[in-house]
Amino acid sequence: MNAHSQKSRRLVLTALFIAIILVQSLVPWLGTLPIGAFFLGASVTIITFTVAIGAMVLGPKTGALLGAVWAAYSCWHAWTSVPSIGALMFRNPFTAFIPRMTVGLIIGFLYWHYVKNKKWHQQRWYLVGLGAMSSFVNTALVLTITWISFKVMNTSFTGIPHTGLANWLITTIAGTNGIFEIIAGAIIVPLIGIPVLKIAAKNNLM
Repeated sequence: MNAHSQKSRRLVLTALFIAIILVQSLVPWLGTLPIGAFFLGASVTIITFTVAIGAMVLGPKTGALLGAVWAAYSCWHAWTSVPSIGALMFRNPFTAFIPRMTVGLIIGFLYWHYVKNKKWHQQRWYLVGLGAMSSFVNTALVLTITWISFKVMNTSFTGIPHTGLANWLITTIAGTNGIFEIIAGAIIVPLIGIPVLKIAAKNNLM
């Protein structure tokens, strides 16, 4: 495959991942895994794993782009939807963009530099760790930026009141969800990622 053809295929694949992320964002049951029947109010955001797998296939720069697409939709949706705890958090562009772009950047970098050339049976276990890490990075940065927003920045423009109760509610709910998302990432990313990576490698897209 010549360089031009490979570049064209990668552009098509990038567009496909962007389309998947937008569809997952628009259709709630495709982008989140509700587990409220088992743990009250808990849900797992699986778009994180789409960004992580896209970053592994296409590299850290494209991974950051995929994260930015997800973040842009989240920020827009937060400002145009009925206010909720999650929406109020992601009205802050720092909270929306930094964690999600970082997921794509870090997971893509780690995969391409340390995992890509290993045998598939070895990669499976690395993907367990990368899947868990993708959720951890997203949740940790969201909570950190939210905390900084309360302590340092003026976040009243997002509609979040400056009260200890609001701070506690946001960090508790996001932190609890984060635990479930880390577990889900360790399962979902290798389960879906290995077949996708094999197809991409077979077609010389990596």
